[in-house]
Formats: sequence, structure tokens, C-alpha cells
Amino acid sequence: MSATPSPGPVAIVDVGSNSVRLFLCDGVDADGPTGPRLTTVTGLRRGADTEGTIAAEALDRLDDCLQDYGRRMRDAGCVAGVALGTSAVRDAPNRAAVADLIAGRLGIPLTVLSGEEEALLAFSGARLAVPGDGTVLVLDVGGGSTELVRGDGGGVRAAMSLQMGAVRCTEGFLYADPPTAAQLEALRRTVEPELAAAVRAVGGPAPMVGVAGTITTLAAIKAGRYDPSVVHGSVLTADDVEGMLERLAALHLPARREVPGLDPARAPVIVAGAAIVACAMRAAGAEHLEVSERDLLDGAALLAGRIASPVDPALPPARRLRDGLA
Repeated sequence: MSATPSPGPVAIVDVGSNSVRLFLCDGVDADGPTGPRLTTVTGLRRGADTEGTIAAEALDRLDDCLQDYGRRMRDAGCVAGVALGTSAVRDAPNRAAVADLIAGRLGIPLTVLSGEEEALLAFSGARLAVPGDGTVLVLDVGGGSTELVRGDGGGVRAAMSLQMGAVRCTEGFLYADPPTAAQLEALRRTVEPELAAAVRAVGGPAPMVGVAGTITTLAAIKAGRYDPSVVHGSVLTADDVEGMLERLAALHLPARREVPGLDPARAPVIVAGAAIVACAMRAAGAEHLEVSERDLLDGAALLAGRIASPVDPALPPARRLRDGLA
């Protein structure tokens, strides 16, 4: 595949439930797609109603983020790109408002991924970090959903997408600051059986690879700082995750924001995220997992030659595009 179907980098944008990411893919080398990456925590699912409608404040935060990303795409000379919406967008009755923001700020259409498509792209990216053709179980904990994907060098064999994520589970279970033992226990009693069923459904345990923000954040906390070269390929044991969960759950939010390696913007949801990871490892009988910085962004970049769209140069003037939207 060519990650540059036209001159200049190709922009890969992941509109997630908690964070929005930009990958300016400028090519592919022996290790996979290359280029600068940026993550912005927007909390898109935060404040959503029971039907999943994205709140006006969240759309404003997304708009601010996309204005910045649009400038970066223009500065980099991007003439093609792909924007992917995951759980929060998938669930939202007003997902058209997100599509309008993407089109207006970035000049490209929004593609809303199904849970299965999200899992396949995450596996494709994570596979780049695993040498050989052996079977692996990829764990992708997002803000609104969690994916479990089992596959090998020949590709995906089975995948499951579950309606649990760091934001969704924080809002559903962890009301107190810090969360109470009873709230954490209720969360674990709910998610662990679902994860165990998902592990069985995809074919059972295998060496585990963890991707996406919750897991890379836990690796950064273990290291005491976020450095992609340190995080990528690092190992989290089940004891590491349980220990960090216990430590983080005991802290009030202001203290949690000060934890080395933890992006302060992720502090409100990291306890639920850590609990999901702990439960997933327990459900899979995994004593450890390998952390990969290669994920959905890389999977999409590998397909950029087929799925990227030309960037529309005729962007509207800078204003809040949400104003006046139905």
C-alpha cells in the first residue's frame, strides 16, 4: 500500500469518545506508517444523554480541536485524509453534527466505523508491533467501547466490540470522588463477566497486546513519564495494573491530575479505564500484556491509498460551525 496516494502527507483523524487524534502519515517504512501524531482530549461522550446525543459543550470542544487540526493539515500540505468516528459518534443520534464539523474544519468526510471495523483496524495496527505470525489477543480500551480481537499473521480470526469504555463506565458507576469500594466492585462485577464471555467468543486466551490511550497511559504512569519510545513495547503485568488501579482509585481528582505520566485531561476517567484493563486481563488469564503504540491510526494509514479522500480546499471562514446546525 502507499500511504501517500497524492503529494504531501495523508491526514488520519480518529474521533474517539474521549480523545481525538491526528496522524500526519508521510510514508511507510519497515516498522509501519511514519509521521507526527497528536492527541487532544475532548471528552466527546462526556455529558451525552441516555440516547447518546453528544452535548453542545462537547461539540464546541471538538470544534476547537478540529480548527487546530485543520491548521496543522494545511501547514503540512495534506491534500488527502480520512476521518474515522468510533463509539461516541456511532451511538449519537446527532452524529451529523460531527460530520459537519469534520467536513467544515478538515475538508474531508466522516466515516463512522462499526464495532467490528474498529476492531479490525486496531488489530491491523497492533500486529505491526508483534514479530512473527503467532496468535495474539488485542485489547483496545476506548472511551465508549472496548474491543477484543484474536488473530495471527494471516489476519483477524474473531473480534468482539463491547459497550464499555473509560468514559461510559465512569459515568455509569464511579460517581464519588474518589470512587468508593462499592462502586468499583459494582463496575468489576458488571464488566468482567462480559469480558470473559467475549474472550471465549473470540476463541480463548492468547498472548495479549494492549493498544490505545488507557493502556498507553498506564504504561506511562508505570514509567513515570510519557515517552512513546519507552511506552511502545513495554510490558504491564496484571499486578502492575491492579496496583495502579488501587493507587489511582484512592486519590481525589486534583491529586490524580498530578500523577507523573498521566495526562491531567485523562485523570477523570483513568480509574474506570484501569478497572476494565484489570478485568480483561483477569478474564483472559493474562499475567502480562505488551503495550503497542501502533493501533487503529496505523491500521487506517495502511489503507490510506484506498480510503483517503481529497481535502476540499474551499473551507468556510473560521467560526463555530455548530451554530445554526439542526
